Amino acid sequence: MAAVVSARAALVVVMGAIAVPSSVRASGSDAPIRTSILCEAPPGPGRFRCDVEVRATEGQLSWADVEVARVDDFILPLRGRLGPRDASAHDPDIYRWSLGFVARDRGAGAITVRVRAVLCHDDACAPVQREVSGRVVVGR
Repeated sequence: MAAVVSARAALVVVMGAIAVPSSVRASGSDAPIRTSILCEAPPGPGRFRCDVEVRATEGQLSWADVEVARVDDFILPLRGRLGPRDASAHDPDIYRWSLGFVARDRGAGAITVRVRAVLCHDDACAPVQREVSGRVVVGR
């Protein structure tokens, strides 16, 4: 499912909802995980890819998945969910997935994904969840 993108295609980087690392906890820098999304900016309608990452800042990740929560009308996801076995990076401190999308038209829009994980510290594990949104510009 490799996306064909010209060498001039730019990348759009969005971390969290306000372009900074997002976290499970509402409080600042002591968050146990950070999530990010990095999307290609395709030159026109067609396939493109977004990479989603979750990093543990404390403890270890024992499981994680990502699911597409929302997309704008002109964007279609190729799959709605990727599990832990679909991750291109699968380590105790990081999981990374590549999600495929199709842009049906030119325009700008948003993609929101939900990352769910199980974070373990010492002998205790707890579920964490975070939505992260990225802006995609097609054909500009």
